[in-house]
Formats: sequence, structure tokens, C-alpha cells
Amino acid sequence: MVKRLTLVDIGVVLVMGILLYCGVSGQVFLWYTDVGKYQCYSVAFWHGIAALKTLPVPAIQCQFITQPRSDMVFITTDTLVHVMKVHDLPHWLIAFIASQAPTEPLHALPHEYPLLTLIPFAFGLVLSAHWYQIAFAIAMTVCAGVIYFMLKTWRSREAALAFALFTVVGCWATAAARYDILPAGFTLAALLCAERRRWYWAFAMLAVATMFKFYPIVLLPVFFIAQHKSRYMRWTKWWRGLDVFVLVCSAITTLSLLLSVEGTLAPLGYFGNRPIQVESSAASLLWLASFFGFPLHYSTTYGSLNVLSALSGIASPLMTVLLLVGIGYVCWLQWRGKITLSVALLLVLLVVICTGKVFSPQYLLWIIPIVAYVGECKWRWLLSWTGIGVLTTWIFPYIYSATTSFIRVATVPTFNPVVLTRNVLLVAFTLTLLYHYTVYHKKAVITLPLMQIEEREAVVSMAQAD
Repeated sequence: MVKRLTLVDIGVVLVMGILLYCGVSGQVFLWYTDVGKYQCYSVAFWHGIAALKTLPVPAIQCQFITQPRSDMVFITTDTLVHVMKVHDLPHWLIAFIASQAPTEPLHALPHEYPLLTLIPFAFGLVLSAHWYQIAFAIAMTVCAGVIYFMLKTWRSREAALAFALFTVVGCWATAAARYDILPAGFTLAALLCAERRRWYWAFAMLAVATMFKFYPIVLLPVFFIAQHKSRYMRWTKWWRGLDVFVLVCSAITTLSLLLSVEGTLAPLGYFGNRPIQVESSAASLLWLASFFGFPLHYSTTYGSLNVLSALSGIASPLMTVLLLVGIGYVCWLQWRGKITLSVALLLVLLVVICTGKVFSPQYLLWIIPIVAYVGECKWRWLLSWTGIGVLTTWIFPYIYSATTSFIRVATVPTFNPVVLTRNVLLVAFTLTLLYHYTVYHKKAVITLPLMQIEEREAVVSMAQAD
């Protein structure tokens, strides 16, 4: 049953939108920001690399495209062609890939994002180049409002209010200045569809979220388990839903390959080669290790401030192992019936963020809608996530703006202690949930949508009448 929206909800969304816009207002005309990069990617794709010179300050804004750094490793078209010639692949295929000039329109794909991101990147093109960031901020604010109404309509007002609070407190400077709100919204849509046993739609929404940003693919196992734990699913049809996910991802990836093989493969190398970012849990461990004779070194590559240490070669694999173990344990809890799909989604996302080698401030957007969905307005959840959000906002933008040099951010006295405190709170929250659902929850209760309950009652009534 769809819940009616009230003036209170409209007022909350307007206040949230105004606050989020105020949070990015200081970044609007700083062309070296992430949104400035989005504009470069969008213009380069639709109009070609040569069109970048029409932007306000292309020498600063688009330097990462026109003059890429030598220490950033990407798969190039020339490299692909050479490898294909060495392996004697078909000439027509080699000629096709060689014809995909990365400087021409429709062939310049983002080096760090999938093809589908060019849709939100194009939002800002509705206005002139000078006003791109304002148009983009408004579009992302509208997306946040849509998620609020989704939670209010299909969950509860408490969940919607919690989402508004967590978004403003924790993503005040990032919600309207990044596109991460979009994959988060599609992930929430996938959950809402799955809760109502609309499995085809659930897997389709999850596939779209994955094609916006790759992280939702780790949620595929929990959707798969939830589908097959359902009483309405036969084991003989185990592949239903999964085929929709594969079909959607394959269609979008095929289109991307037809436009640019180089651009399609580049994000894989981009993330595979990234070092440990300074706000991640691994970076906090390396900072603690620096007090025991393992000094730190910082570098600005791959669009972030990263940390290097003699222990980096140990910390990175360790986090990968913890990631796999954590996801495996969550799937085990779900399979045993101790947690519902929504809790499983929340736990997997928490594990991903806690063990990832990159933890940018906007990553909270991935998880906030699910936190609000599960925790609603329970005071322990409000207290925990308000604290995590306040610390994250303290880190960015406030500590980052305390110095004029990006490379010197980690030397600000409060930076590493605040990052460590935030990460400890997040890890503690994750471990507490895992312990709680392991020890105290014997069996998860899967609530049927009201419509299905009413249909079952109608069938029972008819049978009794006969």
C-alpha cells in the first residue's frame, strides 16, 4: 500500500536539498573538483577531446585527460593492437579496435568509470559550461529527494527521516558533488523489488547499479540466496533472475566495447593499480605501524591522496582476505536464516567499506539508504551514524581545507586521529551487528508485503466459504 506524502515530507526534502546544496556551494567554481572531471569526461565523450578547449579553464580542469600522469597505468589502444597482433588474432578485429580513436566523439570513455556514468555526467550539460556544476548539484539533490520518497512510501517515515539526517550530517559536502547517490538509489530499488518478490526487476536494478559503479556486484550473492530461500522459488529454476543480471550487464558492456575497448578495460586497470588511500582502514593501520618504525610516504595519484609504507604489501592482501571472509560469513548467516536480505545487504556493504583500500567520503552514500531502511529511527543507530557522519564531514571538507596543499593534508595534526576514530567506530558498528545476529537472532523473519498477505487471506476466505 502506497503511503501518502504530506507537507512535512515535502518540507524535509526541501530543507535537505537546500542544506546539501549549501554544502557544495563553495566547490561550484573550483574546476579541479570531481564534478569538474565529470564535465571533462562528458564533453570529451559527446564532442571529442578537441572540444575540451571550450571549457572555462581546460588547462587545469582537464589536465588529467590532455596530459595524463606517467605513473598512472592504463590499457591503451596501441597496447591492445600490439598484443592482438602478437597472438595473431583476426585482422578485422584488430582493424576495428584500431579505428576506435580515443580523441574522437563517442570513443573517449572515462578512464575510471563505466559507460553508464556518462548519463549523470550529462545532467550538467543542460546549462552553459560555466554553470555545469550548479546543474549537476541540483540533479543530485533531486536524486536524494527521490530516495527519501522511496523510503517514505515503501518503508516508513522514520526510515526516510533517518536517511535525510545521515545524508546531511555525513555527506553534506559530497551528496550533491558526486554521482554515488545514483547507484545507491538503484541498489535500494533492487532491495524494494526483492522484498516484494519481483525478482526480475530486483536483479535488473542491481545490474544497473553495478554498471554505474562496480561495487554493487558484491551484493549479487545475497540477492541470489534470498531468492532461493523464498518459498516461491523452485530449485529447478535456480538461474531465474541471475540471467537478467547477466543480460543487462552484458548488453551495456557490449555497447561500451563497441564504442571503445580501451575505455571499457581502463577502469579495471585503474582500480587494480590504486594504492591504499589515506582514509581507509588499511591506512589507519599503517599510521599506527608508523609509531613502531615503519615510516609513511604520501603520493597524489589516481585522483586521491595515498599512503605508502613498507607494510603496504602486507596490509593490502590482508584486507582482501578479510573482505572475502566477511562476505562469506554474511552469506552463511543469511543461508542459516539468521538475517534478512536487507540486513545482509547492509553487512556486505559495511564489510566492503571497512576492508577496502579506498574510502572516499562519498562512499557513505552507498550505505546510508540501507542503514536508514534497516535501522530507521532507533536511537542506537541514530547515535552511531550521526557520530560516523560528523567525523566524516570533519575530515572532508574541513580538515582537507585546513591546508592549501593537497599532499599536506595528512600532515594536519588532527587528520589521522580523526580518520582512525571514524574507522574504529565503523568497524565496531560492523562487528557489533555481526555478533548480535550471530548470537541473539536464531531465525530471521521475512515479512511478506501487505499486498501478498491480503491475497493469501482472500484465498483462505474463499476456500472456507466453499
